[in-house]
Amino acid sequence: MSELNRRELIRIAEDMNGMSNDETRHFISRIVDDLSNLKPSIAFVGQIKAGKSRLINGFTGQAEYLPSDVNPWTTVITDMHFGHPSGRKSGAEFHFFDNRQWQALIAEGEELRNMFPDEEDSYKREMIEEQVEAMKTRAKLRLGDSYKHLLGQHHDLDELTSDDLARYVCAGDDPTDEGEHDPGSDRGLYSDITRKAEVYFDIGHFPYPVTVTDTPGVNDPLLIREEISRQYLKESDFFVVVLSAHQALSRADLKLFRLMQALELGQIVVFINRVDELGGGAEDATKVRADVLDGLENALGNSDIDVLMGSAQWAHYALTGDETGIDHDQILAWLRAHPEQMKQYLDGVEEIKQGPGPISREGVLRFAAMIASGLPDLRRHVTKALTEGPRQEQLNMAWQHLNSFAQGELERSNARLRAIEEQDGPDTADVEENNKTLTDLRALIAEKSQAITNDMDDVLANLRGVMDDTVAEAVSIVVRGPDGQSPLLTKDGDTELNFTPLRERMRELVQGATQVVRQRMLSELYAIDMQSNAALRALPGWQEPVDNRMNTSAVRWFRPDTSALTRGITVELRVTWLSRLISRRSVLNRAERMIVQEFEMIGDDLVDTARIDLIERMQTVLDHYLALLAGHLEHRAGTDDTNARADAQRAVDQARRISDELGAVHGTAPVDTRQAEAAE
Repeated sequence: MSELNRRELIRIAEDMNGMSNDETRHFISRIVDDLSNLKPSIAFVGQIKAGKSRLINGFTGQAEYLPSDVNPWTTVITDMHFGHPSGRKSGAEFHFFDNRQWQALIAEGEELRNMFPDEEDSYKREMIEEQVEAMKTRAKLRLGDSYKHLLGQHHDLDELTSDDLARYVCAGDDPTDEGEHDPGSDRGLYSDITRKAEVYFDIGHFPYPVTVTDTPGVNDPLLIREEISRQYLKESDFFVVVLSAHQALSRADLKLFRLMQALELGQIVVFINRVDELGGGAEDATKVRADVLDGLENALGNSDIDVLMGSAQWAHYALTGDETGIDHDQILAWLRAHPEQMKQYLDGVEEIKQGPGPISREGVLRFAAMIASGLPDLRRHVTKALTEGPRQEQLNMAWQHLNSFAQGELERSNARLRAIEEQDGPDTADVEENNKTLTDLRALIAEKSQAITNDMDDVLANLRGVMDDTVAEAVSIVVRGPDGQSPLLTKDGDTELNFTPLRERMRELVQGATQVVRQRMLSELYAIDMQSNAALRALPGWQEPVDNRMNTSAVRWFRPDTSALTRGITVELRVTWLSRLISRRSVLNRAERMIVQEFEMIGDDLVDTARIDLIERMQTVLDHYLALLAGHLEHRAGTDDTNARADAQRAVDQARRISDELGAVHGTAPVDTRQAEAAE
């Protein structure tokens, strides 16, 4: 669905609230909130000097908004919101660290570092702690007495200039040892305490609201900034990994890719930047791209990451007209070497010629540079992937729920109109019977949901036991060695223990157990649906609604979150400290005990996360179903009202209009067909 479809769904849902009962209105309000806040995020990550900031300028069309001549420019996470749900289109918010958040940054960073250590990792925690203290010292020198009052606070600016932005996210110059700070140069004034920047724009050329994030370089000399980038990875839906054509896929890049793969992050695309600086032009760039693809395949296995190429410098010229370093012959040669981009260029020139104004040579050259830059291709790639991914799933789910309500309301309105025309409106006894039936159905659903939860807890309790036994056995084998020769007692010094098979087995166990829970839950939900419909059919004069079935998509689409398995195990990676212990047995016992405890905690997190997610999904299904039943059973006005027939006809017309509008948004394929396709 497009952005227009999303807005149309919100409008229709708000319209439906005016003709709904309280239970239905509550559920529809949740749908409106979800749709209103549907704003995917795109993070640009990579090494410093890869050209991220200038690339983001071209991607967003904001020209020189993020300066690219400051090294390093970005010291904090900078979120650029385009079409924010709040409606805000200008200004910015800057959020400041407090002491607790600084400590959390250090602790969480150690977990990520332990997943894929390198030779310097054992020193990093101490270095980062020192750098945090240095940041605090610099901030105190810059801010004086206001320092302690700013921690944990935020600044909100209605309007924002590049100079304003520099005060909060630019590294700036260090204050002097004497504590002097030039008041006329406040670049980086707040940067040491700024945790996150949020900048607001209108939707621009994006097809729907998005957030574009600029991150510090992952090989930043200031390690704390690298940690901020790594820890932000889990907060984005899509990632553009920026590589430099001069040194594509370095050791640091590969480590970043392995981390992203281990964290089971969302969609990723690679953009090889600065191809304009390659001496061999398109031919050299093709070789670089092939090397990157081979490197990703070798490092990550069956990698399906797309690799695009281009030049942020060319996009910069296209947006600003700044010809510094621009070779127009090189740009045209690039287009000739890439037929698809050449076609975009030629088609675009023809379209420009058809316009009302004169066409200039500079305009054509700048247009050629933008196409050759690869930024239009990158935008199309990212927005298409986001549209067809989780965003589309959320829109489909919202449409299904709204359509269920709309069809039910149409049938109820028609039934009421028929009753009025036949002068057979509902009497008091019918109303009381409806209310009693609804109360009984609520009690049935509450009883069944508790039974489902109890059954799920039994399965998950068994999973915990099996997982604990699996952990104990696997850890013992790895620590003590399959042949009784423990790798911890080798004479080679540092030892790395491999628990990859254990992690995979734990993943299989949680997937298998939750699949059992999911199937049992679906079976019980089906039973609730059957019993409820039997109770409704027993009502005098009951007529079957067009669509009175339970929508179980939320449960059917469940897949367990296994990201906890990516957490590092401290002793798994570096155990040189064990050599200081005297007893061989105590070395092995202590290592085994510590590792088992850590894996058991990971197992607990896996089970707890699955339980919470399954309960939330079951509750979503049942809340929707109860609202649907309440709508079918709600009491309508009797026939003693002289305007009853006219009111009933208006209700039918309104319900039919909403149903038709929903059909126009999402087509006319049956709902259950879409659900089956989605479940596959």
